[in-house]
Amino acid sequence: MESDVKKQPIPGCGFLVKPKSFDFRCKVAHKMKAIKVEFAAIVKQRSDANTIRNHLLADHPIGSRNSTTGELSMLGNVEDSKIPKRDEEKGKIICKILEANNEGVDGPAIVSIVGLGGSGKTTLAKHVCHDSKIKEHFNDKVFWVHVSEEFDVKKLIGKLFQAITKQNSDLHASEHMLHEISNKLGGKKFLLVLDDAWHQDKLDWEQFMVHLKNGAPGSKMLLTTRDKKVAELVNSRHILELELLSESESWGLFLKCSGWKEEDLGSEYIKVGKETLNRCSGVPLAIRTVGGILCEKKEISFWKAIRDSDLWKEESIKGRVFASLKLSFIHLSDVLKQCFLFCSIFPKGYKIYKDGLIAQWVAHGFINSMDGVQPEDTGRDYFDSLVKIGFLQDPSSHWYTKQLVCKMHDLIHDLTRQILSNEVRNSLPKNTERCRYLSLTSCAEKTDKGSFYKVHALFVSEDNPRFDKAVKKSSYMRSVVLDYTNNTNFPQFILKFKYLAYLEIHNLSCQRIPEAISCCWNLKSLHFIRCKDLVMLPESIGNLKKLRTLELNYATELESLPLSIGDCRDLQSLNLHYCVKVKIPSTTCKIRNLRALHVSGCSFLKQLPSELTGEFNNLQRINLAHCRQLEDLASTLSCPMLRTLDLSGTKVTVLPPWVTRASTLECINIEHCTELVELPQDIGELKCLEVLNIAGCTKLLCLPSGIGQLTRLRRACLLSGVVEMMREYLSLKILIC
Repeated sequence: MESDVKKQPIPGCGFLVKPKSFDFRCKVAHKMKAIKVEFAAIVKQRSDANTIRNHLLADHPIGSRNSTTGELSMLGNVEDSKIPKRDEEKGKIICKILEANNEGVDGPAIVSIVGLGGSGKTTLAKHVCHDSKIKEHFNDKVFWVHVSEEFDVKKLIGKLFQAITKQNSDLHASEHMLHEISNKLGGKKFLLVLDDAWHQDKLDWEQFMVHLKNGAPGSKMLLTTRDKKVAELVNSRHILELELLSESESWGLFLKCSGWKEEDLGSEYIKVGKETLNRCSGVPLAIRTVGGILCEKKEISFWKAIRDSDLWKEESIKGRVFASLKLSFIHLSDVLKQCFLFCSIFPKGYKIYKDGLIAQWVAHGFINSMDGVQPEDTGRDYFDSLVKIGFLQDPSSHWYTKQLVCKMHDLIHDLTRQILSNEVRNSLPKNTERCRYLSLTSCAEKTDKGSFYKVHALFVSEDNPRFDKAVKKSSYMRSVVLDYTNNTNFPQFILKFKYLAYLEIHNLSCQRIPEAISCCWNLKSLHFIRCKDLVMLPESIGNLKKLRTLELNYATELESLPLSIGDCRDLQSLNLHYCVKVKIPSTTCKIRNLRALHVSGCSFLKQLPSELTGEFNNLQRINLAHCRQLEDLASTLSCPMLRTLDLSGTKVTVLPPWVTRASTLECINIEHCTELVELPQDIGELKCLEVLNIAGCTKLLCLPSGIGQLTRLRRACLLSGVVEMMREYLSLKILIC
């Protein structure tokens, strides 16, 4: 007993016998005190939320699951302008860009747009680029590069190369990229947009600009920045400072964004609404955000609660813009909040893939299956809701995978980081107890053994840090994205995350994935991007019974998937993009839950397995685009729930009978199917068909009479020779490609 106690003198009381357990209780007390302090801060921060919640009848509405966001991006992803003042400013910029005067300018003359964050610089630049006069003047040689806060000449050259050539910069050396840029721009008149520039080092800018000097006279650059100093140091020929909106312009934008009509609003609503908008200081992002909050709220008490929020008590315009974003965040449902805050792990300006983001939400348990609805479907609803309120922006289709890509405004990204505070880090934390999301764009510091212990999500870009020896086993990690720019071996530390559910690795240089990958038994989503040396996937992949998505992108040496892939019975999406040698094994026919089959750019693929027959009741999307040797589809296949069929660039001669029996089919793309000789006579049975693309089908000489029954068709891309025939059957506006 003597060893378990410690005597300490107390004035006037002699000695007190103190057990060692007392020290432990003191430590717990200190921790409890710290928790109480933190909780008090949270209560103070969210006091304003309670006022609003008292008037909140329901969470933010979720959009319809029957969304065609991805397909709509084919028609153009730039909204019509909702601000007349910006249309006037657009006209001024176009006039300056089209000016022929380049005297005294060494290289492209620069026109700059300067404005506050959220004032609409990027949106205005997009509208300029999509103007018909600009497209015609520059012969469609208009390129877009996002600069962002981190200025790196090498990275900018890579982005420029990618914009010009449509090739991935990670696959090419700097010398090759500079040579290609010079070839593509040499003697050509072009417009280059440099969006969101911050950097103020003139020498760095000159090192980048030197690569743009061989264009033809009349070449221009359009730069957007928050800082006028940046526009001045790059020697802008013209600088346009965006004006803030007036009260009437703010009200007009609010009505357009919220969907309200002034005649449907009572005088009190109009008064409260305009008073609220005055707090937005004429900044479009803030006005749009308020419109998103009030779009479906009919209670005047709620409108007043928004107007009277303490969050508006900011002196600066930037502070009030941020207040509008906070109010919108408070208005989100709890599940949307955690989905939105997860996006804090991505760097500013990062392209966020819709399907990948949803898969990560699923991996972290943010979305659960209920009433037979798949979590991916619920996730798409959540994604659409975040787009609707502007927290995710500019959804568009990726140029070769056709996957939907979006981004997050810098101010909204700042909001996620502010809310999470120490729970998201950009560097390796010394104490990981509070760090939930770890986002590393560089990793120069030493890695401790406990660096990842309680981290739930890891994102690494640019660098190839070596963590293997420093990482210990963790049961917390759910998602890992290693967006490496340089070729690297398989990172063995991944195998220490037993409950990992999402894994995405870029630029692997190994030929084989270790069989031990099956130790990560909880994997639901597996992605290998630009792994050009990969020859074989492990046979043990069949042990990943929870796997829902498998993606292989530019695995140019991969010849076949393992036979065990058929044991992944829960697989929902199989994505093989530009795996030129790959063959689909016969065991794929056992995956009856498959919802999406994407096998695009696989040049050697001549046919799908003959065993791929019978009903696939869940299959909604088939994409076999640019499989140039593909001649026929199985005639005995049945896909009663099919919505999209893409056979563009293949050698198919006819569409099999089961295609017209897929009554849910909405989109058929058979563009440049040069061997196609006819369309099915009963194509009129496809009552849901909205998109039909037969441009470039040179052997297709006539259309079946049944095409006149396609009453829902809203887009037809046709050969010019059959346009007149189509007009006889349909009274719709036809896009001639």
